[in-house]
Amino acid sequence: MLYAFLIPFPQILINIALMVWMALSIVGCNKSTLVKTKYLWLLPIFYILYFIGFFTSETMSFKFLEYKLSLIIFPLLFFLHAYDQKQRDSILKVFIGGLVASALVCLMMAFYNSFDIHTGDFSFHPNVLEGKGFIESVLYGGNYFFGRHLSIFHQTVYYAMYLCAGVAVLLFVPKLFSTKLRTPLLGIFLLFIFLVSNKASIIALVLILIFKLYTWNVNRSKKAIGFSLFVMMLAAFVFFNPRIKESAINVIEGKIALNKDGRYGFETRLLSWEAAISLIKERPAFGYGHTATQAALNKKYQEKGYIFPLKEGYNAHNLWLQSWLENGLLAIIILFGIFLVLLQKSWHNPLFMAFVLLLLTNSLFEGMFNRFSGISFFSLLVCFIISEAKGGLTEE
Repeated sequence: MLYAFLIPFPQILINIALMVWMALSIVGCNKSTLVKTKYLWLLPIFYILYFIGFFTSETMSFKFLEYKLSLIIFPLLFFLHAYDQKQRDSILKVFIGGLVASALVCLMMAFYNSFDIHTGDFSFHPNVLEGKGFIESVLYGGNYFFGRHLSIFHQTVYYAMYLCAGVAVLLFVPKLFSTKLRTPLLGIFLLFIFLVSNKASIIALVLILIFKLYTWNVNRSKKAIGFSLFVMMLAAFVFFNPRIKESAINVIEGKIALNKDGRYGFETRLLSWEAAISLIKERPAFGYGHTATQAALNKKYQEKGYIFPLKEGYNAHNLWLQSWLENGLLAIIILFGIFLVLLQKSWHNPLFMAFVLLLLTNSLFEGMFNRFSGISFFSLLVCFIISEAKGGLTEE
């Protein structure tokens, strides 16, 4: 339970909670608590690919393998103990509590950083970038209340992903909280997703909300009203968020294209994807190995004149492309198998299907296995779904 609460907080706290969870699971396990499902082996098999690559690479990085340990730890945790429905509900409730607590801490720090009391005058300066107006500072990530300066514990893509998972829990398992509490919680999470402004998670949020409308068990007229409210909310979301509004305008006007000088958002994603695809075409079967992949990407960035991705040392920013680069075609087959199993397990479980939509969307925009924040949450959700007995969480 402690781990679920600390997910949105700093990694050092999460690691401590994870060690405590592991110790308690080992002490309390017996034959009756074991979860016997072959699918829990999918993540460890993926880890074996990295482990083999560790010995076949020219340079060895133990830190790299440490980042991937979640692929072993979480399957083991969910193998050692079969969590019943009450325990699973408690995990979800505690996770929601952690999200609320982390949001409050982030907001308090934003206000603290914005108030200037050093000169003797009490003034409010939320801008981080000097010489930029409020809107400009929002657009380019220089405002304490938006983007990476608000998300102080994790990169925006992962914190927004946690918040989207929280929205999914509140929408698809309403029994966990009363309506009076669930409505303001939804408002808080939606507000913070708006402020964090990560595009991948906003796309995932839209898909989750559409899926909620699709599965909503009401008559057609109420569904039509709900869909209309959703469209209006989405329009307001785009209109009042400068970063999302700019991206939407670029898409509508057909300005999304390769720009070698791109420095922000989707522009740099396109450059990373194009470079990664070029490398995959050169070595499609076995990839480059985890230690050589970044060097190969940097070399390709340099060849193509992609200045900013080279300067920042960007990975492929796509789980599928990054996995293919690091471990070859076999990694894609295993990753495809993982999502296939998740879809099978989630087919009659709306919450799990929302989780799968969230993971799949983020996998397209981020190399999730290159950060502890991503690979740990991915592993947690995958094992949470795979280890669920028949007749799991349902709406009430």
